[in-house]
Formats: sequence, C-alpha cells, structure tokens
Amino acid sequence: FFFKQKTAYEILTCDWSSDVCSSDLERQVGLTIAILAILLAVVSALGNEQDNEKIVKQIEASNGFAWYQSKRIRAGMNELMLDQMKVESAGNPTATQREAIAKLEARLTAKNAEYKVENEKILKDAEEAKKLAEQADARGNRYDRAEIFLQIAVVFCSITLLTKARAFFFAGLGLSVLGTLLGAWAFFS
Repeated sequence: FFFKQKTAYEILTCDWSSDVCSSDLERQVGLTIAILAILLAVVSALGNEQDNEKIVKQIEASNGFAWYQSKRIRAGMNELMLDQMKVESAGNPTATQREAIAKLEARLTAKNAEYKVENEKILKDAEEAKKLAEQADARGNRYDRAEIFLQIAVVFCSITLLTKARAFFFAGLGLSVLGTLLGAWAFFS
C-alpha cells in the first residue's frame, strides 16, 4: 500500500500499455493537449486580427486611390475650363468679362496647384496602406499555417490516448513546436 516514486529512467523505459504508465501517459498527453489548445486559441485570435487588419488597410488603400483619381479628374476638368477661357479671351470680351475670366483663371490655377500637392500625399498614403495590407496578409498566412500545425498536433496527441503509441505523442510534440515557431515568426515579423 505504499507507492514507490518512479525515476525518470523508469518512466522512459516503462511499458506504455501497462496501467501505471498508461495513467502517466494520459496525464502527460492531457496536459499537452490543454497547452496546445491554449496556443491554438492565441494563434487563431492573432490570425483573425491580421485578417481584419488586412481588410481595413485594403479599404483605406482603395479609398485613397479613388480619392486620388477623383481629384485628378477635377484637375483635368479645371484644365479644360482654363483652355476654354483662353479661347474665349481670344475673342472680343468686354472689360468686365476679361476681369471675371482672369479671376476664374487665377482661382482654377490655384485649385489645381492645391490638388497637385494633396494628390501627392493621398497617393503616398494609399500606397502605404496597400503595403501594410500586404504585410498583414503575409502575417495572417503565417498564423494560418501555425494554426494548421497546432491542430494536427492536437489530433496526433489525441491518437496517443487511443493507441498508447508514443510515436504519435512525439509526432504531436514535433508538430506543436513547428506550429509555435510559425506563430512566433508571424508575431515578430
């Protein structure tokens, strides 16, 4: 009725199918599966966050490119109006008409200069958002791969409980290490 404490060597060399080793194995595998479930939940949440970030940045980039194009169209329309005013000025306008044309030309020219400065910033911001979306997509893909390896590791560890075969347990541990490394790479990249 006294239990003898096992040494590490006795645990490693014992028959995994025996009742004593079987309960040790079940505890080890159960704890491993619990840890893997936590890692899997974290990796999954981080992957979803990256997917959301990618979508937000893609929308920002798309909106920026649309805004850039809109301002270019406005500047083009202003240029057409300036050309039309030059043609009208070549005719015989009155002094009041010349004054109005000159004011309008000055206003449109200033607006086009403003559009040019704004467009440079809008285009730069849109390209930066596109770049950030691509980076978030790459990180999200790494998280997805890490999640796959961790899910397979849980399955292999679960098979260990059914078969009592140590090979499945060690394969699960190997896959969990690979999944954890991929998750860390995604996190730190």
